[in-house]
Amino acid sequence: MHEKLLNTIDRLTIATPTNLYNVEATKVYEKYKEDCLHAKCIIMHSKSSEIQRQNHNMEPTAIIEHLKKMYGGQSRTIRYQLSKKLFRSLMSTKDQVGLHALKMINFIEQLEKLECKLGKYFSQDLILQSLPESFS
Repeated sequence: MHEKLLNTIDRLTIATPTNLYNVEATKVYEKYKEDCLHAKCIIMHSKSSEIQRQNHNMEPTAIIEHLKKMYGGQSRTIRYQLSKKLFRSLMSTKDQVGLHALKMINFIEQLEKLECKLGKYFSQDLILQSLPESFS
């Protein structure tokens, strides 16, 4: 819903205009500050009260960096666990191929969300290698 606010978080901080008589620069700065306030409200609302307290006086970009430092290790652990499940998956002879393939695709998609892109052909190879020899 607030995808437009991602630009606020992703771009560099806009400095306060040095010439306050420059109406256009002042409008751009005021719009930026308003967008920062909206982004901060959304971010703060989605977090626990303890983390809200820690990040209360931070700008949205600083909050995002702080969260990356706090939870970056967790995403690494999750990525490791998912890749382990993916690489060790073997379909048993009593499982259905479609359900097994969907499970594998789900692992691949979760890894991609964690910025671990396997590529189309490598993903296909992993799925095919997880099938029993009877599918050769």
